[in-house]
Amino acid sequence: MNKAILIFIWVLTAASAYWLGLETRPEALNNPSVAQPGDKEKARNGIVPALPPKPSSVASYEAYASSFESRQELAVGKFDSRDSSPNDMSVLERIESSNPVVRMQAFAELLQGGDAESIQAAIEAYKKLPEGPSRFSELRMLAFSWAQVDPEGAMKWTQEQGRMEKYIGSGAVMDSWSRSDPQGAIAWAKENFEGEDNPYFIGIVRGMSETDMVGATELMTSMAYGRSRGRAASILLERSWTEGEDVAMNWAGNLPDGSLKNYAYGEIGKKIARDDLGRAVEWVDGMEESEVKTQVGEDVAERWAREDPAKAAEWVARMPEGETRSESMEEVVSQWARKDPTATAEWLNQFPAGELMDEPIQRFVREVVRKDPETALTWAEAIVDEERKERTVADVKRVAERVAREAEAAESGETPPQQEGQDRGPGGRGPGGGRGGPSFLQPR
Repeated sequence: MNKAILIFIWVLTAASAYWLGLETRPEALNNPSVAQPGDKEKARNGIVPALPPKPSSVASYEAYASSFESRQELAVGKFDSRDSSPNDMSVLERIESSNPVVRMQAFAELLQGGDAESIQAAIEAYKKLPEGPSRFSELRMLAFSWAQVDPEGAMKWTQEQGRMEKYIGSGAVMDSWSRSDPQGAIAWAKENFEGEDNPYFIGIVRGMSETDMVGATELMTSMAYGRSRGRAASILLERSWTEGEDVAMNWAGNLPDGSLKNYAYGEIGKKIARDDLGRAVEWVDGMEESEVKTQVGEDVAERWAREDPAKAAEWVARMPEGETRSESMEEVVSQWARKDPTATAEWLNQFPAGELMDEPIQRFVREVVRKDPETALTWAEAIVDEERKERTVADVKRVAERVAREAEAAESGETPPQQEGQDRGPGGRGPGGGRGGPSFLQPR
């Protein structure tokens, strides 16, 4: 009983002391609205946010918490509405977002109407985007959507844009236009371009490939030889490849004999080699000697030589003598000489001299000329075709002279004068590597 009384007295004393403390402590501690020493200075320096008055009731707690959170935001940095949830932002606000996914979705939403008002709003939004490649995706969307309702108006607008935007925008317009009215798009392209290499046909071929692969192929094959036809052929190859290897093979097989068919089969060979190198090699080995085999063999050799030039060289060495072996050797030499020129020279020495060896030797000369001009000159003189030999020897001597001048300039601290064509090595391509390096084997 005495223990119970003592505990009661202790609790009563503690409670009284706590109550007296609340009543007698300084006002500054009782009321958070009274600034504590150093609080204002800390708030100005961004160390802590200045707190609002403590709520006097539970009902005012939400306002207190909201005020405190907003002050935290100000202490950390100005809140950017562009980073808020997309659901809380308007379409125009989301178009200005720094998040490319949010921005693209908003731009697509703006274009869904497809009417003049939506297009105009999209144009105005596009103009506000940062210039350069970051807005090219929006440009394609705008041009494509606009062309669905007014292709000529869309083309007129794209022609007023900068060089790259004009190219990208007009391609998107032609892509869209040709899906519904290919003949109208073709007629416009012919009327608005002078010359043979018509770049507008690239977009038309892309659009037609989605609805009329045969018509798109016919248009591509009718194009004049040049960059635009090459780009159009690449588009159709990729489109056929998405349907499967057999479809791509059938498409390539129906092309007219010549550069287009050779290119198509070569690209298919690269794709097969990327997935299954062994099957690509078997495909080449099973072909009769032809332009197609030469193209495919060259592309497969180039692909293999990038990974393992020595193994690729073994395969090429087993090929029967002919154009396919010669062209494939060039690709092996090009890759191998950059990694191990001595081993490459030893490999080349296994083959007897002849005109079919001239191109691989010339490629080797091109790769080693800057590292060892003397050896390059010896190999150049081993070329059988007199005209090719004279041209290659002259190129090597010119490069050797320049290398010597560069060495003298480096020793004296001077900069040698720039000369026209100095970046072209033997055979017309820039030689790789720098000055100095080992001496390579001489041809037999």
